[in-house]
This record gives sequence, structure tokens and C-alpha cells, in this order.
Amino acid sequence: MTAAFECEVRFRVADIDAFHRRLAALGAALREPYAFTDHYYQPRGMRWDPRAQALRIREMSPEADSEILLSHVEMTSAEGLSFKRSRFAEGKVRLYAGPLADCRRIVETLGFLPWITVRKQDGCLFDIPGFGGLVTEHVEGVGWMCEVEQEGHDVARAVAGIRSKLARLGVSIAEVTGEPVAALVAAGQAVTGGRKVYFCGAIRGGRDRQPLYKAIVDFLQDRGCEVLTTHVAAPEVLKQEWREGMTAQSIYDRDLRWLAECDLVIAEVSTPSLGVGVEIAEASHLGKPIVAFCEGAGHLSAMVGGNPAVTLITYRDNDELFARLGEVVPHGR
Repeated sequence: MTAAFECEVRFRVADIDAFHRRLAALGAALREPYAFTDHYYQPRGMRWDPRAQALRIREMSPEADSEILLSHVEMTSAEGLSFKRSRFAEGKVRLYAGPLADCRRIVETLGFLPWITVRKQDGCLFDIPGFGGLVTEHVEGVGWMCEVEQEGHDVARAVAGIRSKLARLGVSIAEVTGEPVAALVAAGQAVTGGRKVYFCGAIRGGRDRQPLYKAIVDFLQDRGCEVLTTHVAAPEVLKQEWREGMTAQSIYDRDLRWLAECDLVIAEVSTPSLGVGVEIAEASHLGKPIVAFCEGAGHLSAMVGGNPAVTLITYRDNDELFARLGEVVPHGR
């Protein structure tokens, strides 16, 4: 749903079933259901304002091409209404379409790093007689939202059109926001402290601690964290990666993307591991918070124990480990 110089407002929907009944009463017809994931990127070494610029990869179904999309918007206020207006006539500019891996390589070659991921599920694009298109969708981390859009070449007509549509929906101006979705999700993550955790532990260096890794991953997920590296806890992780056709290069590229995307690195370093050492060094370079857990401190490398970027926690047994881990990742994080 894109109009020239698109102007857009969004509002939260407390009861989506009741809202869909309201749309049905207006004669709404479902044009298209959808679900997709937007992977937002930021330029290396600087921060774009998500209220103004966005470079993202839109990941559709596995069978469909992904897209690289560039947006440039401005926050506009007129007659008491604040809304987002595209600076590009076509709205989002499509830079490339192709396999997800190719999209990632292109974006990273341009010097961009992963920032946040926005997942939209159960989306519905409706057509309403005398109204036009309207979208409802569930945004992970935000909740149910409705998007109302208006052609924005003429700002005054856009304001009048949005006001008219909100009146038909029975929604007051005080309920709407012009904030882009990425800004809303980023603001929510800032309040919660971030939920994406990169957990690392020895894989090829010995799997005797695999049951502990599984317990740590389960603990983090129970605390509301998104663990990007659940495979570390898998009993047969090496066979799993082989079956999936992963090469050393693809594993390396994937793990670097996850390190750039995560909010927190948690490392279990009791078993020496070259891979974990590299992950900690890379996370340190990226400025990520790093917490390392070690059973005792006997054989820990000074490159980990002496790294000022690493918060080192030693433990005597699993009870103490999970007690300290609960201090690092409290409920509701």
C-alpha cells in the first residue's frame, strides 16, 4: 500500500477482533494477507535517525525474493495532526531484489551493519469503499497496530484525507502517531534494555557442557530473551550444520551478523575455545556488553580474564551460575 509521497499515521489496537468487526461494518474486503520480517541496518561508524532514514532488507517467504528498501521521511505537523511523509515520490525505493544472502552481502558491502529486526505477522490489507486501503498487523514487541495512508503530494489535502479516515474509524487524533515502526520498536527495546542475546560456548572444543548450554539457553528464553544462537545448545550441532549445507565461511558470516545484531553477549568460557575467543574479541570491537561465566578461574586465558570489556563471573556450581545469570538478565528484560 504505497501512494505518491505517502503520508502515514499509525495507532495501537487494543482489541483486534472488535476492530475487524468495525471494519466489516464499513464494508471492508480483505485484499491481501501478509507477513514479513524487516532487517534494519545502520551505517558503520554513525547512527541514522530512524525517524528520517532507513535501509532495510525485507524478508518475505522462503520462496520469494527479499528486497533492499531505502526510505527517507520527514515528520510533519499540520492542523494538530503529526504524521510521517515520504521525501521520495515512490515512498520506499527498491534498490535490489534477490536471495536474502545476496541482499545481506550487498548491504554489508556498502558499509552497513545490522541494527534491529522488525517482525510483522498476521497482516491484512483491506479495501474499504469510499476510503481506500487500510492495514492491520501485529508488530512483535509493539502489539496490534493499524496503518492509515494518504497520498501526500499536497500536504493540506493529505491532512484532510487522514482526518476524514480517522473520523470514519472512530479514532481520535490523540490516539495516532506518525513515528515509523522502526523507531517504535527501537524505543521499546531501549526501555526493556534489549532482548537479543548472543550466547557462546565451546562447540568443537568439547561437548561435555552441552546439557549446561541447553539449560542456559532455556533460562534466557524463559526470561523473555531472544537467543540468536540456540544451535550452540543442540546435542548434534555439527551434524545439524552439515545437513543444512553450512560451510566454514557461511557460519563465520552468520555469526558476525548475529554479533552485530545482538544487545548482549553471554559466554560460558570454562572450556577453552578458539571460536569463543574470536567471538568475544569481535563483540569487544563492536562495543557490545559481554558477560563471561567461568567455573573457577584456573585455566582461563588472560585475553578473556584481563579484557576490560568483559564482565567476568566465576561460579562454583550450577546453582550459583544461574543465580548470577538471573542478576544479569532479570525477569522482564
